[in-house]
Amino acid sequence: MKKKSSTLIIILIITVVMALIGEAIISRTVSENMAAQKNFESNRAFWLAEAGIQQALQDLRGNYALTSIAYTKLGPTGSEIGGFSVSVSGSGMNRTVVASGCVPASCSCNPASCRVIRIVDAVMNQYESIPTGFYDNAIYSAGNVTIGSNCPVNGNVFSGGTVSGTASGTITQNDPTLHTNGLPALSFAELQQISINQGWYNPYTHTTTFPTSSFYYSSGVPNVVFVDGDFTIIGGKEVVRGFVVVGGDTIYNAEIGGNASLDGCLYTRGNIWLHGGGGPNILNVNGGIWAGQTVVMDGNEQIDYNKEYMDAIRDHLHPNTDVQILTWEEQTKPYTIQ
Repeated sequence: MKKKSSTLIIILIITVVMALIGEAIISRTVSENMAAQKNFESNRAFWLAEAGIQQALQDLRGNYALTSIAYTKLGPTGSEIGGFSVSVSGSGMNRTVVASGCVPASCSCNPASCRVIRIVDAVMNQYESIPTGFYDNAIYSAGNVTIGSNCPVNGNVFSGGTVSGTASGTITQNDPTLHTNGLPALSFAELQQISINQGWYNPYTHTTTFPTSSFYYSSGVPNVVFVDGDFTIIGGKEVVRGFVVVGGDTIYNAEIGGNASLDGCLYTRGNIWLHGGGGPNILNVNGGIWAGQTVVMDGNEQIDYNKEYMDAIRDHLHPNTDVQILTWEEQTKPYTIQ
């Protein structure tokens, strides 16, 4: 009898322990699922805020007096995943954009009723016009410029950062306008369309054909070579001719190395690197370069300013400026989770 009682007690203890273990497993599973759901919704709210920043960028290009974007839901009608709202402030050339992304869609980014809110700030800028002297430099850079000891630069250098090295023309560094506002953002959409019309860029395959015969497409009109991505030509005595426009809303870089060269002008909101080649018989650049970040010449490169090419871009293309993002960050306390 005692043996049966002991067996029942053991069974009862095992049952209780198993029940407790099962409850713990279920509780942990529920907690993990809740944490995963919160993380999923937090990421979703972040990308909704990013969508708000991109919407503001597009809307400011059409109306630079914009002050806000009303709450906008995203997703299939009736089952939206969330939404964003945007405020815009500032005067002069700069705009401060604050975008809130939130979940669920019904909360309208009201902190009292949202499960998740994440907030992204951005400063955007539009030059009112192309600055005076923009076309008068061999190098025009918003960032630092490094000119190696074996790198002749025949022309002016204009920089929003510091300039190390020498040039035959005037060197201007730490320009406050460039330091604050960055490189003037030429309208990529406008220049891309010109390149499409000239047959150098295929918008369907995103491929570029590089002209090699002349800087000019027709009398006085430069070839506009739109590059969707990084621009790199290295070695092989390769020569590209025309006005090379690198990138789009995304920042891309440009690199010319070896015996490769550009007979024309190069524009990118990223960095420009010139490596090797150069010398009296090889001009890495015959024209000029515009960079949104840094310019580095660290080999035997040479840049000759070509006023004829620069004037042709100004007089025959007269590109307009566009809105660009100068800074971007998520707020220090970026989100709330209910």
